[in-house]
Amino acid sequence: MPAIDEDIIRDLLHRYTDHVHPTASIAAGVVARQRRRDRRRVVSLAATGAAVGTAAGVIAVVPGHSAPAPGGPSAVGRTQPAIRLTADQRVLYRLSAAAATQQHAAGRYAVMSTEGEDVKDTSVIDSRTGNMWSYQEGTDGSPSGKGYSRHYSPTAAQFAAMPTGRAALRAALITQWKSATKPVPHPVLKKGPGPTPVPRPVTVSDNDMVFQQASYMLWYPLVSPALRSALYKLLAAVPGVTVNRSSHDSTGRPAVEISRTDNSGLPGGKSDGITYATYENTATGAVLESTITYPPGSDIVTPEDPHGNGTITDTTVYLSTTWANVIPADPYGG
Repeated sequence: MPAIDEDIIRDLLHRYTDHVHPTASIAAGVVARQRRRDRRRVVSLAATGAAVGTAAGVIAVVPGHSAPAPGGPSAVGRTQPAIRLTADQRVLYRLSAAAATQQHAAGRYAVMSTEGEDVKDTSVIDSRTGNMWSYQEGTDGSPSGKGYSRHYSPTAAQFAAMPTGRAALRAALITQWKSATKPVPHPVLKKGPGPTPVPRPVTVSDNDMVFQQASYMLWYPLVSPALRSALYKLLAAVPGVTVNRSSHDSTGRPAVEISRTDNSGLPGGKSDGITYATYENTATGAVLESTITYPPGSDIVTPEDPHGNGTITDTTVYLSTTWANVIPADPYGG
């Protein structure tokens, strides 16, 4: 996980890419927001045993229909409205069913190949310790590189210990998000003489926390089929989720796109306009790609857009995941 401000900025603007740069005047603001936002490398498991909390349901209740009453024949008189899933929710439930049928991984080390902004990486994650070896292919005259991170990921056992019931899983994800994110006030620039303004509090809604945490967790290769299946059902109950059943990832692979725009993140509970999306393999429920789209004014600048007036999308494509019993050699010869 990024430990210093420079690491956070580098991680935010494509982990191994050098074409995007924040100006010095906005770096502090980028760091402040990213410390509360970045979930990719921080998945705390403090809430593994959490069993409280209520899922915010968006499942439609259809009048005039009844479901079997709990308690058997003696409870026949107590009819309940049937639950009818929306079309988007049915897609997510099918992804849940597909994920549940996948086999547990065979092998100690997950070997995951990814690509972002034409930079290819291979990450090797130890399912027993969460340690990670990372390799990057050299580009534009730069040599290949490698790195090592202790406890980068929760272990397979820690993921397996997480609850799969909707309410308990929702509560666990919210607790994880809060435990891994220190409250950061929105920066306020002082203009002219007088007292320094009090930093404005930043609020993040529970639904924003749940979608960010769940969608990030989906790409972790150590997540069990049961937990991955439960995450899709949980996403079906988060308000504001949009599902595109006929989408494709950046490489052209058919995918189900699951996206949501934050409804909080700025002072006063206003939306920061950031959209998170994840693209899924319809047959297996595996993640093919994830994106974060920052709207104009998000303090993200490029050489072509030095004032941050444009829209920036951070993309990671998941090319393949295999398993091995020994740590493989650097595939790029670094």
